[in-house]
Amino acid sequence: MERTADTIAIPSKEKQSASAIAGGFQFRTPGDIRDFPDDPNKQQMLDDRWSSNLNGFTQQGMQNNPWNSTNTPPTTNYYNPVDNNPSSGPIPINWKAFPGRLGYNFPNAKDQWNQMADTGSMPSQISNNPCSTSGQSVPYFPYGPRGWQDEYCEWAVTRNAAGKITRIDFTCENPEYWNTLWLIDPQKVLSLYQSVLNKPQITLADLSVPGIVNPLTNQPVYNPLNKWNSGTVSNANQGGAMHLTSTPNTLQTEIGLATTSTIQRFNPPPPPNTTNTLWPSAQFNDLICVGQFGQRYRNSDPNIGGNVNNLVTQGAMCTLADPPGLYIQMPDFSTYKTPDGTQASTFWTIKRGSKTLNDQSGKLLPGNFILHAVFEVPASLGYTVSDIQIGSNNINWGSQVADTFQMQILASAYQGKIPAGYNPVGDTTPANTFAQPLQLFYADYFHTLYNISVPNPVGHPIPLLSNSTYVPVAINLGTMAAQMVLVAATCTAVENQPPTYPSVTFDDPNITAQVLSVYQNINYAIPGNSQPSTSTALHLLVSVGSKAKPGPHGVFVTNVNQSPNSIMPALLLVTPVTVQADIAWQNTGVVVNGVINRATIQYASGLWTANPKDNGGQLYDANGNPKVIPSKPGYTMPGQNEGALIGKVGDTIFLVGMGTTVPLGLSGEIQLCINDDLKGQYSPGLTDNIGSIVVTINMH
Repeated sequence: MERTADTIAIPSKEKQSASAIAGGFQFRTPGDIRDFPDDPNKQQMLDDRWSSNLNGFTQQGMQNNPWNSTNTPPTTNYYNPVDNNPSSGPIPINWKAFPGRLGYNFPNAKDQWNQMADTGSMPSQISNNPCSTSGQSVPYFPYGPRGWQDEYCEWAVTRNAAGKITRIDFTCENPEYWNTLWLIDPQKVLSLYQSVLNKPQITLADLSVPGIVNPLTNQPVYNPLNKWNSGTVSNANQGGAMHLTSTPNTLQTEIGLATTSTIQRFNPPPPPNTTNTLWPSAQFNDLICVGQFGQRYRNSDPNIGGNVNNLVTQGAMCTLADPPGLYIQMPDFSTYKTPDGTQASTFWTIKRGSKTLNDQSGKLLPGNFILHAVFEVPASLGYTVSDIQIGSNNINWGSQVADTFQMQILASAYQGKIPAGYNPVGDTTPANTFAQPLQLFYADYFHTLYNISVPNPVGHPIPLLSNSTYVPVAINLGTMAAQMVLVAATCTAVENQPPTYPSVTFDDPNITAQVLSVYQNINYAIPGNSQPSTSTALHLLVSVGSKAKPGPHGVFVTNVNQSPNSIMPALLLVTPVTVQADIAWQNTGVVVNGVINRATIQYASGLWTANPKDNGGQLYDANGNPKVIPSKPGYTMPGQNEGALIGKVGDTIFLVGMGTTVPLGLSGEIQLCINDDLKGQYSPGLTDNIGSIVVTINMH
């Protein structure tokens, strides 16, 4: 269902002012899902990190593009509820889950659309620029194992030995959430993969990028295109659909699309001059080209962008309703026919998300909030999904089911003022073109993912780095000389020519960066983009002083002979040194060097336990168990109190407890760990531990 400007009721300014909500707003997780129902500490960590991510994505979108395009001002009619959360009304925006661009690009191949939507096997190439008649023919994009499923809904199909469909998994979960969940607890991600896909054979190694670890936790790094979340074929050995993988199918992209589409564009673009900024639904695809947001002829982007744009044409102040997300709607089962007369709707199971959801005030929100659904006939009935008909056709493709439901986002709006109109987006002159920061990574992560080539059905592999996200990279307070890579567009640096290297600075003088080297012609799909593009990668050493402010930070890249232009918000997340109870030796980023400097470690906050069965189930601080239980051989530090905080530099282990000075003469990075059974010799080891503590580390 499409909404047009004259059918949308916007709450009045008076109503908004009378019932404005107080501060302290926090974004909820997609569908308000609770993935740690039995661990409040980890759920709070996830909630805080997730809300911070969404705040950063919103800031990035509202910044628009001041670096290398014209007529792209900061938004005036999009608001961030973290800063200002007045009462507003939810407005559903819906589109079909079936890939709309198949019909546009192959109008004479209607009989093949379902097969193409399931397999990605395309009859020919397409234009790389649907907004121009001068585009070049390229393999069908977006690239990737499910790239063509670009309506924020992807699926994987399971068939039996006879080729009949037995199960279809549909997902609209954003990759940013799963990357964040992994940062909190990789084991939780593993257990969800196993349970949701009903594949207990999945291992943590299956889900990890080989050869690299998280530099803070020493835990594996998540592979978003692992073999259980890659492609559209699912079986006992590989395949499944846990979250979105097509490069434009990200939540940060959705937020960017919503923010950018609030900018009003003259219709038609001058000349001649006009004051009209209304774009009817029939012209939503043209608005995509004029505003340079989204992909033309998708079902999703034109509807999202056009409807949000029309809200602003009426003077609305807009945002995405909480919790921001992409949601599957209930299918229309009215044309389904089963062999035994059973209602086909009984075979539709919501695995993640919910059929209904309330807002934070308790009011029912419109639509469904399904994140993952499965269509599967119980084996006891003796028939398969392929024995069910939709209309007069048996279900031979997952896309036939996808064609019977819609996707939804919720906008939220209140009455404001109509903003100024702008001409189409254009290119800046060289003098007014500045380096645009895009993504920041740890160097090992960047190089490893960039060098992993991912195949696809159209024979156009791209780097796994294309499936990275804008989740900000975390770095501890006090970190010294972390090796990172910053990717930037329109950067004038030249490889092996240091005089051309730009300066990289942050919004906090206590965070510094040194550019070591430059890699030109880095080619991958920046998350959110449908096609790869060429950028410059800057190899950095980043240090964070102990006085830096914890939280997200923005980055400047300044080309030689230019002044700093605009910051890219929330690419780096400065965190206090946090030690989790269920992870072995964790890095701090703080390095001591023999007798040159000394470091003191001091407990700051937090509680944990090395054994939930001890101490009446109560957590305790860095001193360890209040009953003082000397630890056994095989523990982090035998003889010291179980549950105490222990430190290590190199091979030297020492007690930290509530505070200590690192012994003199040691050189290397400080690592920290709870005092517990590291290898599970006597018990579950670290796996049953709960909680975390925060410490401060000061250099002298």
